[in-house]
Amino acid sequence: IVFDSDGLPVDYRMLLRGTERNCGGGKTPWGTWISCEEPEDERDGQVYEVDPFDRRPPRRTVLGSDGGSFESFAYDIRDRSKPRFYVTEDDLRGAFRRFTPSDPDWDEPHEMLHREGLMEYLVLEPHNSTVQNHGTYRWTSSFEEGEESAHKYFRNSEGLDVSGNVLVFVSKRQRDMFTLDLDAMTYVSSGTTNGAFDGQPDQVRKVLGDENGILYFTEDGGEDAGVHGRDSSGNYFTILDSPVLTDETSGLAFSPDAQHMYVCYQGNGKLFDVTREDGLPFSGATMDIKYHNTLVTDIARRKVVETALGVRL
Repeated sequence: IVFDSDGLPVDYRMLLRGTERNCGGGKTPWGTWISCEEPEDERDGQVYEVDPFDRRPPRRTVLGSDGGSFESFAYDIRDRSKPRFYVTEDDLRGAFRRFTPSDPDWDEPHEMLHREGLMEYLVLEPHNSTVQNHGTYRWTSSFEEGEESAHKYFRNSEGLDVSGNVLVFVSKRQRDMFTLDLDAMTYVSSGTTNGAFDGQPDQVRKVLGDENGILYFTEDGGEDAGVHGRDSSGNYFTILDSPVLTDETSGLAFSPDAQHMYVCYQGNGKLFDVTREDGLPFSGATMDIKYHNTLVTDIARRKVVETALGVRL
């Protein structure tokens, strides 16, 4: 879906065909989109790279290996000689993957996710067996060890975001949010079930360039699924929700100037364009937040695009 500078939809076209249940995905550093397959019954999905401007045909990447039920993508390119790419998997044993290209060529970045490299899997190591909400972590080349750690500590991992040395992802099944220090190799986790947020955490996003801002995340299920936030102090609050549209919220994205937040109600086939009543961007000063508030109009007005998927705007 293409929007103009005022946030109005001006075009719609399908860029990737022949795939099944594409989920969160994420943007690459060079401006393409990673689309993650999340098959309903079998772990045979793959991860594809898509050019939103149709300059290159869609291609399957090496990130999916032998298949899985993939969800979200993010990257850490602070060290451009050793870029890291991360993928979550929405499965009880879904290993958290990290891929490092063997020979990254920034003159031809579009080849980076299609060539050889090192695939590793996240292993959490809590400080003790009774208190598991903090500890250290490591990366292993053993897929089985990665699956075991996922099944034990972070089943059905979904949303994923990286800002500086901080990686955040959520476990939908356990309703936990994990924060990894990519330099210190430590982690902490906290529950996400707070106030109006009674569903399962799904996709997570920060406004690009707003490193210390609010972490926004969508909701899978609950009585009134919506978009919620978590500030740097660990406070949770609701941006919007709906007592009418109760299906999973997904497709969370922000316009380049952060004036518009886009979110879909997946089963209802509706896309919303959300703006702040005070006219500020979502990366601007903290909103007049009422924690766990259930009224959309307390924070933002909704300009409804309302389009069923597959219908030209």
